[in-house]
Amino acid sequence: MKLVRYVLGHAFVLMTFTYNAQAAPEFSSMPLEELMEISIASITKMEIPLKKSPVTAFVISQDEITRKGYRHLTDILKNTPGIHTANLSSTEKAITEIYVRGVFANNKLTVLVDGIKIKPPTGEPVTFLNSIPLLGVKQVEISFGSSSSLYGADAMLATINIVTQSGAAIDGMAVKATMGNFDTGEVQGAAGSKLTEDLTVSLTGSFHRSGTEDFADNYPAEYAGTGPVDLKEQNHNVHFKLNYKDLTLSYYRLFNKNNSSISYSPGAPAFYDYSGAAFWETLNQTVNATYAWDINQFWQAKSSLSYESNELMPQSNYRGFGMVANAAWLSEAMRFIQNVSYQRDKISWLNGIELSFMDSTPKYVVNSPFPNRVETSYQNYAVFSQLDYAWTDDLTLSASLRMDSDSRYTPQFNPRLGFSWQALEPLRLFGAWGTSFLAPSPYLIYETWGSDQDFVYHRPNPQMNPEKLSTYEFGMDISPAKNTILKLLGFYTSAIDIVRIIDNSGTGMANYNGNIASSDIYGMQAIAGQKFDNGLDLNLDYTLTQGEQSAENINDGMVNLTNVPQHMIKGSAAYSLDQLTLRFTGRWFDKVGTHESNMLYAGQAANGALIFDSNIHYGGQLKAAKWSVDAGVDNLFDKKYYTIPQNDNFGSVLPRQPQETRKLYLTLGLSF
Repeated sequence: MKLVRYVLGHAFVLMTFTYNAQAAPEFSSMPLEELMEISIASITKMEIPLKKSPVTAFVISQDEITRKGYRHLTDILKNTPGIHTANLSSTEKAITEIYVRGVFANNKLTVLVDGIKIKPPTGEPVTFLNSIPLLGVKQVEISFGSSSSLYGADAMLATINIVTQSGAAIDGMAVKATMGNFDTGEVQGAAGSKLTEDLTVSLTGSFHRSGTEDFADNYPAEYAGTGPVDLKEQNHNVHFKLNYKDLTLSYYRLFNKNNSSISYSPGAPAFYDYSGAAFWETLNQTVNATYAWDINQFWQAKSSLSYESNELMPQSNYRGFGMVANAAWLSEAMRFIQNVSYQRDKISWLNGIELSFMDSTPKYVVNSPFPNRVETSYQNYAVFSQLDYAWTDDLTLSASLRMDSDSRYTPQFNPRLGFSWQALEPLRLFGAWGTSFLAPSPYLIYETWGSDQDFVYHRPNPQMNPEKLSTYEFGMDISPAKNTILKLLGFYTSAIDIVRIIDNSGTGMANYNGNIASSDIYGMQAIAGQKFDNGLDLNLDYTLTQGEQSAENINDGMVNLTNVPQHMIKGSAAYSLDQLTLRFTGRWFDKVGTHESNMLYAGQAANGALIFDSNIHYGGQLKAAKWSVDAGVDNLFDKKYYTIPQNDNFGSVLPRQPQETRKLYLTLGLSF
């Protein structure tokens, strides 16, 4: 695998081309009833229309991405009902935290490109969600609920599938350039063509660099004495895809460099590094070959072979609690999946096997005299089956089951049951129940803290079990009038065997990770959408999340949820007229604190934050080419706010963490 990684890491160069707006279907003018007919494949690995989904699901089309000025996956996620995003102080924990219905989800959701996993294969922290560009994308599919019955480990809370365009759909070239405050610069682009009747090829790529506000200047009371703050980020992305008849070859690469020590500790620069010298450099790569063919008119088959890798580059430098260390990790996997599906009349039946062979070198300190570098290999074998049966024209039943046999722990069985029933012409009922698991990552099993000294205080625990989670959902779609949709639903999530640090500091013994925590979370969502004939599109949703989880000190029992809004409201208004689109979105959530300069709450604690984003998109035709301009702003009124600390066991060591500031950008695009 190391030879494969070396060849792949040096055989591709960054190409700065992006998607062709000429090929964009005009979904913005489609009525809601037709939008519900759009197919989504991430739920069952077979195409089903949204209106028959047993779980809450959303499809964001290329036209919506273009007209609303979305540039990255997080632009979509922060406006998706039921998802909360927050900035964290440590790149190691993903920079952008994703919470799905009250649960921290960076390691509990599946991210796919054209149905192929692009996450770290052996469970390292996901560090790239904030930098996945939306280039050459046909649509983004987001479905909620447990999906381990199809995708195995880590498909616990949501599945995100980024469906890209073929070379034939791109049919040309385009380039987009973005500039903004905080030295933001970005180039995106794509090229694609149909070379022969059977052969198409596409290549998309991006390069992004930006900084953020200076905490020492903007928060002098909290960050006095920290000196200059350098929080620049830099990333690039490459996606190559070749289609020859029924064969698809693809390569996906994502490089990300970010500061790894933004600030848990204002006023204590010796504890954390603000200079830019502390940073992570991560590299994700996936190579895939997929062959699909028809056995006969009812049976189809698909074979997929992938190589996946995730690396924390050895030059990465972590600083925490006054100690500095160069840290690294490497994970690799070879994965083979064979699917066979049967589709006839009212039956859609999918069966498959998945064979995975993983190698991992969990995080270790480079050039350490301590024996804390571990290399481990293990295997996972799985069989799965999914059945969708149209009992009547209005009632569809769904059932799936997967068994994973891992060489490190006992077999895991994960079922999912669901239904979709069009009870009345304007009323649809749906519901689903499923279980899922998160395999114990070697990263956590053999985790050591950021320096040589820390190895003494945090020992390995190879006896950890998978985390287990069950999700329940029941809801209804109501269409009281043309182009009007209402969605009401309730959800419940129960988790056991959650991995936490077992703190033995009071006894003088070493700490270690263990399956000691649990949580019970429940809530409801109300979503409303209205499309008007004059081009105005309104959306509003409210999410209530409640529950309890194990306290940081497990002996304290169960406590209320932390870092999760109890009340969250999201709304958007978009007006489209010919090539002009005006977008205005707002998000309000509680469980955050505010700064004294916050114009709405003036420093009152935990009252919430109201954040507005906006974008103006305009496109035009110039002979055979198309051009576009986007002018946008995130956090329009620059509302200063903080996350509430996860716990206060360490007093001021875990203070409020500043969140996003106002960011302006201007994007120019040209396609031909």
